[in-house]
Amino acid sequence: MKKIKVFWESLEDFATVSKRELFLEVVCCLLAGFALGILFSPRKTTIIGSNNRNGRLNTEEDAEE
Repeated sequence: MKKIKVFWESLEDFATVSKRELFLEVVCCLLAGFALGILFSPRKTTIIGSNNRNGRLNTEEDAEE
């Protein structure tokens, strides 16, 4: 904790950041958050739909095959 306080006190009071630099920092943080969220998520597989073959009522196509 002592080292953190010394580091905090060594920082400058004010810093000027350009809009481009701020935008790129925000984008980098968002992308890093997405990547870490994907890597450390408890669920690794995603299935959209129930895969129970409902909804396909074209029996004429099945007969041709």
